[in-house]
Amino acid sequence: MKRLFGLSGVLYLATLTAVFYFKSLILFTVLGLTVVLLICLAVLRRVQNKKYMFATYLTAAVTIVLAALSIFLYQNYYVNPIQDNYSDKEIYVEGYVCEEITYKDKSAEYLIQTTAVDSNPVNTKIRYTGYSENDVREFDCVKLHVKAYTENNEQNIGHRILLKAYETSPYCLTPTGESRFTIYKYAVDMRKNIREALNKLLPRDCAGLSRAVLLGDKYALDDNDLRDFRQTGTSFLIVVSGLHLSIAVAVAMLIMRRFTKRRVLLSIGAIAAVICFAALTGFNYSVIRAGISMIIYQIGRIFLRNSDPLNSLGFAALVITIPNPYAVGDLGLLMSFSATFGIILWNRKIYEYIIKKLHFEKLPYKKRFQLGIKRTLHFLANLFAVSLSASIWIIPITVIAFGTISPLTTIISLFTEPIASAILGLSLLCSALYLFPIAPVITYLAAAVNTLLCKLLLGINGFFAGFHISSIKADTIEVYIWLAVSVLLVVIGYLIKAKKNYIVIAANISFALIIAMSVVSFFTADRDCTATLYKSGNGFCAEVKKENNISLLNAGGNNKSYKEISADIYSADSQIDFLIIPNSNKNAELLQNISENFNINNIITGSESEEDMRYIFNDVQYIIQNNTVQTINLNSDSKVTLIDVKGIIYQYLQINDKGILIVPVNSDIEKLPEKFRTAEYIVIEGIPKNYDLLSCDKLIYAGSINSFYKEKLLELKEIYPELLIMKNNKLEVR
Repeated sequence: MKRLFGLSGVLYLATLTAVFYFKSLILFTVLGLTVVLLICLAVLRRVQNKKYMFATYLTAAVTIVLAALSIFLYQNYYVNPIQDNYSDKEIYVEGYVCEEITYKDKSAEYLIQTTAVDSNPVNTKIRYTGYSENDVREFDCVKLHVKAYTENNEQNIGHRILLKAYETSPYCLTPTGESRFTIYKYAVDMRKNIREALNKLLPRDCAGLSRAVLLGDKYALDDNDLRDFRQTGTSFLIVVSGLHLSIAVAVAMLIMRRFTKRRVLLSIGAIAAVICFAALTGFNYSVIRAGISMIIYQIGRIFLRNSDPLNSLGFAALVITIPNPYAVGDLGLLMSFSATFGIILWNRKIYEYIIKKLHFEKLPYKKRFQLGIKRTLHFLANLFAVSLSASIWIIPITVIAFGTISPLTTIISLFTEPIASAILGLSLLCSALYLFPIAPVITYLAAAVNTLLCKLLLGINGFFAGFHISSIKADTIEVYIWLAVSVLLVVIGYLIKAKKNYIVIAANISFALIIAMSVVSFFTADRDCTATLYKSGNGFCAEVKKENNISLLNAGGNNKSYKEISADIYSADSQIDFLIIPNSNKNAELLQNISENFNINNIITGSESEEDMRYIFNDVQYIIQNNTVQTINLNSDSKVTLIDVKGIIYQYLQINDKGILIVPVNSDIEKLPEKFRTAEYIVIEGIPKNYDLLSCDKLIYAGSINSFYKEKLLELKEIYPELLIMKNNKLEVR
């Protein structure tokens, strides 16, 4: 089998991804049937004496089984025991700060590698947010006494961060006086020096973009610039990946060739550059993926062997996911693998097709000027082929993860990729010249050019982000059908070794299908009022929408969740008619993201929240009075009744003849007026007292999950068999 690692690695990664994101009986049934089918095909090929095909099908079947088994074992014997034993409890942690401390306006975030929890040896990571100044620095050994919570963010879980905690006292986090020695500390120090250099040499927005491009610093860009990158689908430019690694290594090789021409020394130097850049960027999974492939290539050069790109990609997938199956929770990893897979399979074919159709090979090249034009055209054709291949192959991930498609990404990439590459190179140069001041004039000249390019890149992104078609909502059944059919056409094409005619026919079928689906969707669209229920981190939020008018009820949660919610509901014509924040919210300033993205007509809040709300919005149009029942018409098809029971505010939403009751924490149903205890849907954020007085078709739990609540939820399920536990998901009600 020529591509054993390619087959097993890519299939292993795909299976882990499917199980991680779509945990369902239907999925496991499909996987089981797939395994049975592959084994049957293997047996058939064996009977037909096709040993190569027998080994291929059998390897594929075994890979799927092992992948599903590995993520099951990892979840039940590593993730769940830690989260069940230590969530929603006060714990004593011993460990060390294993990553650079992230400072924000009013807080600092520490990533702590644990060595012991409650005197038990536990190997995990806890994300701690502190608000007081202390003497803790990177890689200091620390003790932590806090109440821990389950980490629900899939990106963090993918990096083995299973718990989170917040400061309740200045003495929660204390240094032990010792420090953990690790070589990685030098990379962190260098990262901080580079950040400082860029901040001093460049304007604030340009320094932020340079840090994002060079270091993958997700906090470097402001929200508006970050939204433009997401809107245009060019976020890959500010997520450190193989593109950035290739440029950094190319710069290192260019310098090394000044001192030696020996192949072995150059390859060893390239491997060292890969490791250094990976450490500098925090060992990002997408960089590790590219780094493994590059190291394999350089080892092949040392021993005069050619490496296979697909095998290298599959090997990288196995190296990353075998020790940590939850690594697929990192969307950057999935997008990196998908884009690279698409480039390996399609880039060369698209490039040759463009060259042939545009007759680039027939261009004259005798004169130097003509030769330069020809090379430029070939470069642009290859750049377009790479962008198109990568963009198409990451569509399934962007649709599933973000519910959007960015049709202009390939076109925008033609302008932005070369600029981003130049910014990365100049950022490296500026940092090096600033840290080692040997030519101040060149330093500031490079900084000036870098500033110009940063302004240009931000301007291009901002310009295209203003187009309505820069980002299209794709979280619909029609798009999923189109994706499934398109993937099926691709698979069939590879199985039958499709020629040119099949490719043209398949492309036309795919194009015609998406057009037909769009037309059907337009004429059959349900324009009724809808409600979408969100689990917003440490809170809960309900969106009521009719056409472009939106209301947000029970607004609570964390900043990241609100960025995701606002991205989910955002469109150029959207406005928020009513923003309802019923109870006091200690993190009220996090709603700044909502105020920046939408025009808000009415803000409704409890009296305890009024001061916080005025801090953000300056004007609060409506205050919920104590011990009252008030009804507000959200639109022609929905209304919400706010019931204040001694400071505990319930919300009873009526939409399209359906009732949704939102029950806050610390509730006692016996005190709620009887007529509000019955609804089609009831959402609870905790376990209320006298919950047996509630009556509903479906009970939805949107609170914390731990061993205590699991027992309570089992009791609830006996009374409400239709109990639904919300995790990192949303639920639509029509």
